[in-house]
Amino acid sequence: MLEVNSVYRTAVALRTALIGKQTLAFDALGCDGIRPVLGHTIEEVRTFGKNIEIVWDDGVVLHSTFRISGSWHLYRRGEQWSKPRERAQVVIAVSDWIAVCFGAVSLETFRDFDPRRHPILGKLGPDLCHHDVDIEECVDRMMQYEDKDATVSEVLLDQRVVSGVGNVFRCEIMWACEVHPWARIGEMKRAECRELLTLAQESLLAHMHYEAKNAASPKEMAVYGRQGKSCQRCGDLIRVAHHGEANRVLYWCPGCQTGHQPLVSPNFTPLSIDRTPAFGDSHPASQLLMNEFATMRGDGQDSFS
Repeated sequence: MLEVNSVYRTAVALRTALIGKQTLAFDALGCDGIRPVLGHTIEEVRTFGKNIEIVWDDGVVLHSTFRISGSWHLYRRGEQWSKPRERAQVVIAVSDWIAVCFGAVSLETFRDFDPRRHPILGKLGPDLCHHDVDIEECVDRMMQYEDKDATVSEVLLDQRVVSGVGNVFRCEIMWACEVHPWARIGEMKRAECRELLTLAQESLLAHMHYEAKNAASPKEMAVYGRQGKSCQRCGDLIRVAHHGEANRVLYWCPGCQTGHQPLVSPNFTPLSIDRTPAFGDSHPASQLLMNEFATMRGDGQDSFS
């Protein structure tokens, strides 16, 4: 029988290989439901029991369940597979790795639930991926947001305001505009909201342009996936946390993202510790692994038994 610890070790390997990477190819035979959009970034690999979930930055989740046999395999590009390709249930390709699922008893895709982003509970806002989107209407939706205490980082992912902004672009545009991730939407000026949304649209359209040419974007990420590294603008260390109703990963620079910084930060779950860039692994999976090791050592929680 597939042991839980084996699932855990598999998840650790998947995190190291996939987290922070753009999806270049995705194929899932016999897996119904929504599919991750090529070019989106893999953000998390979660485990519970004999289940492994791979999460993309736009909230799409691939859930896999194993019983007696089966597992995820990792192969370098060009490496020979240990099992026949026709037996592969899911294939995910990133820049340097290919993750292949064999022998899962259950596979499904869905979107992480967030009531404020659920299309059934509110009409979708304008899509920033369109050239002719009315930016002023998007600004109106931000300025008229019902919860004035909501953070800007939460509002940017609320599909009733605008759609198309994934988590990667959320982090990047807030850094570019020097807005604190916990800035209250009620304190934002109209010009500041317009700047955020205009930059978001420009970034999304540029990304689509490179995707259409099957080319990688030449622009390096400023904060996303760079926790523990020095900020390109001010030299402070990039941080990462879980934040908001949907508990999404959020990267930011505390040194220069000071616009509308609150006196007291809302509750959040830290994922990283401060460290100099010269020490430690800066990969997004590194601190997740360290945190899980701490839990398994016995920090008051039962992880695996």
